[in-house]
Amino acid sequence: MMVIGMTFFMRSLHYMRFICLQTAPLKKSVYILSALFLIACQPTSPTEALTSENNEAVDMPLISADSVTITPDHILSIKPTRYQPSLGLQGRIEPIKQINLMAAQPLTVEQVLVSDNQWVKKGTPLLTVRRQEILNKVIGFDDTETNIEAELNTTASNSKDRTTAKQSSDLITLRARFSGRIENLSVQAGQKIEAQTVLLKLSDETELHFISTLPIEAESQISVGQTVNFTAEDRVDKFTGQVSKVQVVKQPMQLLVYVNVINNEVSRNQLVPDMQVTGRVDYGQIEVGTIVPKIALHNVDLTQIQVPPYKPLRSLTANIWIIGQDQRLTRQPIEVIEYDPLTKQYLIAGISSDSLICLANLPIESKGKKVVVS
Repeated sequence: MMVIGMTFFMRSLHYMRFICLQTAPLKKSVYILSALFLIACQPTSPTEALTSENNEAVDMPLISADSVTITPDHILSIKPTRYQPSLGLQGRIEPIKQINLMAAQPLTVEQVLVSDNQWVKKGTPLLTVRRQEILNKVIGFDDTETNIEAELNTTASNSKDRTTAKQSSDLITLRARFSGRIENLSVQAGQKIEAQTVLLKLSDETELHFISTLPIEAESQISVGQTVNFTAEDRVDKFTGQVSKVQVVKQPMQLLVYVNVINNEVSRNQLVPDMQVTGRVDYGQIEVGTIVPKIALHNVDLTQIQVPPYKPLRSLTANIWIIGQDQRLTRQPIEVIEYDPLTKQYLIAGISSDSLICLANLPIESKGKKVVVS
């Protein structure tokens, strides 16, 4: 085959020289044509070759001052695909009801009436302490997210939402505010306690939730009552929750989303406090996106969505080259919605259906240039 090719090449060259001798004005053109023929026979330089995800050769685009010449292989038509918009949520399982009892002033522990890891009912005596002042303070966690300071005024025993206290001379008996488990019990009878010392923690692990942080831009997309489907670390089963509260916080400006775990047999048997969970909540109407290969996406790290659940926790933006109806290139930001591990392609949103996608990896200077299809 090589001998035949060389023979054909030599005959062609000889024929060109014959024409050159017969027609002098064409001499320069013949030499140029011969040079082009020789260049075309040279193999593509490794630094100039492009490959697709399937390792198939892709021609390099030719870029001039005002145009970009590409092949039909560089052009991808829009293929509309319907999808449900959703937000990613991530947090750590914790009891909805939990409180840390902390001394706000020096005191002496007279009696410890419970033990660590003990389950107690609401109103059960926990500790008896002695103090010097009539007013004692206990700092604890409320049912949501922030520390509060609750004043235990022994003369105001009708407070329904605080840990109760009863006075006998200068003795105070602290009782359980709600049913729960005793944790972190670190005091003993006769022990003198300094201010800001934690006495114990009371938590009700039968009612669980997790708290997720979202950008403030998601405020219009999340609301109380929405269903959240989530998974937990080292667990195969899927779990269900419901948004119970949405709170705007400042510095930095963001949303706190509280998700109560639906209490059923699956969650009771598998979910425990401090377990990391990841979930999603659907919002809005069905929207339309398009499917593209990886080579169409630029300026983005896609590794985070190449693992289950194959969707980003936060909005994932990338750039893509678009050929407009005027045949000129624009570099357009889009949102990456989902990764399909079977096809190894990506669902994106933010492109109009009357556009074409350019798969070539072009320099930023190509923006605005006219596309020529070779």
